[in-house]
Amino acid sequence: MGLMRCVGNVCDETEFQTKALFNLAVQKSNVLKLGKSRLETKSAFVTYTNEFFEGATNAFKIQFFTQPIREEARAKLLRGDNHEISRGGYAALVLFLDEERNQIWQANLTYVVPGTTVARTVASSPEELTKYFSDFHFDHNRLQLKSQGSYTAPDLKEETLTLSWDMDLDLPVFDRIKK
Repeated sequence: MGLMRCVGNVCDETEFQTKALFNLAVQKSNVLKLGKSRLETKSAFVTYTNEFFEGATNAFKIQFFTQPIREEARAKLLRGDNHEISRGGYAALVLFLDEERNQIWQANLTYVVPGTTVARTVASSPEELTKYFSDFHFDHNRLQLKSQGSYTAPDLKEETLTLSWDMDLDLPVFDRIKK
């Protein structure tokens, strides 16, 4: 494990470098563009937050971007502003936590490329969570996660799609819990 390149709240942009791959294949849809698209990300930003379900649960929100996270972008991300850095497309993985057991109880993935936004719960059963998110470690400063997986939407009349991901990250975590 590399040394933390953050001092206080100041981080070197290399601290956020991480490669992750996201693919979307839409076979049938009334709203999404058919075909395949791919997002190759170069950086990610992790916050520990309670912004979901009116603060009822804590989560890790991991935002993946196609460009480096420099100081100005980091400051905006800490304020919850990802508009500029996400322009070329981005992905966000939200891991909802069961604080007592220190386990993930649900994983939601959002995939955004110009013209297309797909958000799905990619894992919620114990089997799916073990299969895709068991290689997860948090030491109160850094999040380490290796995950490779694929989600196929349940066979609905109006939509057929597959969302897949491949990530291996070791990143600092910023605490954004609202008291």
